[in-house]
Order: sequence, then structure tokens, then C-alpha cells
Amino acid sequence: MPVLVRYCLTALWPPFFLATGCWLFTLNLLFYSLQFLKYLLEYQAGIINSVLLLLYIQPGFLVLAIPIGFLTAILVVYGRISADGEVVAVESCGHSVWVLVWPMMGVSLLLSLFLVIFMDTLLPWGNTSFLKLDYKIISERSGVVVKERVFIKNFDGYVLQVDQKDESHDVLKTVKVWVLNEKGYPYRIIYASRGIIRQDPVNFHVLLDLSDGFMQQIGTKKTEITMDEFFQMKFKTCALDLSVNHLHNGPVDFRDPRNITLRELAEKIRQKKKEKQDTRYDESEFHKKFSIPFSALAFAFIGIPLGLVARTGSFSGFFLGIIMVVIYELFIMFGEAGGPMGIISPGIAMWLPNIVLMLIGSVLIYKLNHKHDFWTKPFGKNMTGDPKSLNSTSERLKPLI
Repeated sequence: MPVLVRYCLTALWPPFFLATGCWLFTLNLLFYSLQFLKYLLEYQAGIINSVLLLLYIQPGFLVLAIPIGFLTAILVVYGRISADGEVVAVESCGHSVWVLVWPMMGVSLLLSLFLVIFMDTLLPWGNTSFLKLDYKIISERSGVVVKERVFIKNFDGYVLQVDQKDESHDVLKTVKVWVLNEKGYPYRIIYASRGIIRQDPVNFHVLLDLSDGFMQQIGTKKTEITMDEFFQMKFKTCALDLSVNHLHNGPVDFRDPRNITLRELAEKIRQKKKEKQDTRYDESEFHKKFSIPFSALAFAFIGIPLGLVARTGSFSGFFLGIIMVVIYELFIMFGEAGGPMGIISPGIAMWLPNIVLMLIGSVLIYKLNHKHDFWTKPFGKNMTGDPKSLNSTSERLKPLI
């Protein structure tokens, strides 16, 4: 292995692990720290369950932190190489800039392939494990989640209130449930003398079993509230699926495309197309399972020339990394919204940020590789053309004394 290749690879790993760790900590701090404390203190899930939930959610953060950490490390390493004048030294020895580029391209490609496998195996495992334990905690600790004479809004689409509860058996007494419409207004009210929150062992949804009550409804979920459509009914038993609109701040669904493997998702898309159902959301998530991992390759394309051109120091690399991540995330947000809505093809929507970054990076790398045509044509055509021009040049360069 050439010395320059070993030099680049050796310089990469320390800032890569440091940057990945920093980004992983930042993602946990921004998106999960409050939820972790909520499970530990409010739900009283216990330190073991709280730590397990923290462990299960890490694959989702790692899929994002590793490419971002890789980009940050590239900006730091190549910014330092450029700032120390090592690029000039490499070129003065007759080597092309490609000597500094291609080793990192190879590493980024291997890293992208690793992330595809990681996202197809550990990410579904982490999401489903989080989902199961999350539902288990909610169902087993309903006595903690549900407080007497307090409006409970932990379940999307529902508001619960309980007058009394049996702490020893988690039995709820005098239960009121408001079912919300798409605008967030209650259109159905359910009263029951008794209720129990449990977990469905098949799909891990949280169910509320009610008994001895009645229901009143005005209008429907998708229509305006009008007294012309009022009705009331009594029931002996009633079961509500509180997870039908998904747990608030929790994973989307047990069989959501984000929580299954590529093979399962491909089969789901095939089955939906066979039944002539809309598959745009599933196709967007399918392409995302490849586009997010290959963001490491796209970041290499844009990070290497930016690092060499910007001549940044170690701290500036982090700020450049933040800017590039924000730009990439804006493209992803557009794709996640536009793909399922049909504004843009799901495949193009998910691959668009990678394509844009790679095209811009390719142009920058090309310019870097050809900026030193000066050594063959330092004065344009005059160097190998008109001899008179050479004479006039030499006269201009005569010493004054």
C-alpha cells in the first residue's frame, strides 16, 4: 500500500470515531433524552428497561451518526492536509490529486455497503424490540401512566380520564374516553364503569377493555359535528385499540416499512401492487434503506474537495459538516413528503440528495485535478507557440541593474 494511502487512512480513524461519538451523543440528547427520563421517572419502567430502550433505539441513531461522522472526519483530515501545504508537496512530487481522493472513495463505498447490511438487520431488530418493550411498559404500568382525575393524552386520537384506580390490579373505575377527529376535536364520548389496559400479544398494540357503559357520538370522524347525526348506544363490553393511531412519540407501527427487512418490504410492495393499493410510501422507505447508507459515499464526493479547497482547521470541519448535513436533511424531508404524495417519483425523491452531492463533488474534484495544467501550459499558447512572445517575455523579465 502506498505511503500516501496509509497516511490518509491512518489520519481518518481518530476524528471519525470522535465525530461519530459526538453526533451520536447529540442525536440522543436532542431526540431521546426527555423520553428516557419520562420512562424512568414518570412510567417507573426501572433502570434496566430504560437502558434497554436506550440500547434498542441506538441503531436508528447510528445509521445517521456514522455517515455524518464520516463527513466530519473527511473535512477535518483533508482540511488539515490542505492547511499544512501537504497537497502542494504531493503535487510537486508529480502525483495527481487522485492519489488523495481514491483511497477515501474506496473506504466510503465499503462503509456504505456495511450500512446497507446494518440498516437491513440491526435497525429492524432495534425498532421492533423498542416497540415491544414500549408497549409492554405502557400496558403493565397503566396504574402509573393513568392518574386519577387527570386528562391522559399519551395515545394519539384519544383523551382518557379516570376517577379512581386500583393500584394493586391496575383496574380503572369510572372511565371516560374522548375519541378525536382529524382536526383534534372530540366527536365520540365513551363512559364505562370499569376498564383495564392490556397488551395484545399478537401485534403488541395497547388495548383498553371497557365494561358496563355507553357511547355517544355526534357526526363522524371525517364530517363536521352536527346534531342531526347524534346517536347513543349502551354496551356490556367494549375494546378500544389505543395504538390504532400509534403511540405518541413512539415508533410508527410494528409492521411499518422502517421496522422490517428489505426482503419483507419488497414482498409487501409486491402484494400491495397485486391488490392495486398505493405503494408510494413503501417504495420511498425501500429506496431510503439504500440511499441513507450511500450518503457516506455522497459525503465523500463533496467532503474531499471542500476540505482541500476550504483549507479549514479541525474545528471548522465540524461547522462545514453541520451545513452539509442540514442541506442533505432538507432534501430528505422534501423526498419523504413528495414521494408518498406523488409529487416526485419515490426512487428519485430518496436518491436526489445523493445525486446532487455527488454531481457537485465530481465537478469540484475535476477542477482540483485539472487546476495545475499550469505545469504544461503556464502561459497559455505562448509557451509553445510564437517565439516572439517568448523574447518579449524574457525582455520584460530583465533585471534593472
